[in-house]
Amino acid sequence: MSRPTERAQPARLSVVIAFHEAHATLPLQLEALCAQVEAPAFDIVVVDNRSSRSPESIVAEWRRNGLDVRVVEAHRAQGTSYARNVGVSATRGDVIVFVDADDCVGPHFLRSAVDALHTVPVVDGVVRPVPAAEFDRGREHLWHLLDAGTDPALTIDAADHDYPILMGGACAMTRQVFLELEGFDQTFFPGAEDNDLALRIVRSGRAIARHSGMALAERRRASDGAAFKRAYDAGRMHIALCARHALWSASPHLRDPNWLVDLAKLPVVVALSALPGTGGDVRRAVASRAGLRLGQAVGMLTFRVLRRPVPPQLGVGLDDGVSSQ
Repeated sequence: MSRPTERAQPARLSVVIAFHEAHATLPLQLEALCAQVEAPAFDIVVVDNRSSRSPESIVAEWRRNGLDVRVVEAHRAQGTSYARNVGVSATRGDVIVFVDADDCVGPHFLRSAVDALHTVPVVDGVVRPVPAAEFDRGREHLWHLLDAGTDPALTIDAADHDYPILMGGACAMTRQVFLELEGFDQTFFPGAEDNDLALRIVRSGRAIARHSGMALAERRRASDGAAFKRAYDAGRMHIALCARHALWSASPHLRDPNWLVDLAKLPVVVALSALPGTGGDVRRAVASRAGLRLGQAVGMLTFRVLRRPVPPQLGVGLDDGVSSQ
């Protein structure tokens, strides 16, 4: 298993992993980070966000395997946005990479991130959704799935400026940019904190690049209920995002197809998916579709009809006193 290699005057690189009850999945992500190809020296901060038990025993094992990794606590609030902000406050890096505890980065993820940030201040990865069962076959199998067979390439301006998207669990940026933008906004957890940051990046006059070498296997939700909840949260928070940033005409999630027309079709779609013989992938897709549209409906009532305000909570966690384990 390869180790991070030193290069002449490398950028100081820190990896932030928000962690909540991911004890079963974190070891694979740490293994993938430990096995990075031609990565510069880096440290990892695992941010324990109100888990029932600490991930310290998992982290200690990988520390013995050569990783510079530690656990910090983030218990003041619940949420990925808060946990990532706390993680940045605890890092030493000039370059910050964000990944999630239940995914698996590809072999060149860190090297590609650093290479891209020599040219641009923010870079997104390329995410491939993979069934959860495939993760049981291990890192090498997932790396084989991620192998595109082509040379990695950097696209300098990859995001739609009207509705930019950022993969919050597969991205990197300079510390300076992250702090200038005041980090993630806790208001949009769960479901839209990544796209809120993307909008603020683009509206600050910066582009979001994409590097194909930053490939990542994203674990698909294993159950219909988990798929529904994730989509519901994303749909509701998407409407809050539209209200804050005036995205009513720009959002593809409201007009392609029309969200209200699609909502009206749901009873028939759900009934058909319940018929005998319907595959699990179809049921999960319907669960996600139903969750998204119902979340949007609740969001429309809350943030557009009742006009509930969407006040910013920028940088919550950046000023936390961080304790390490």
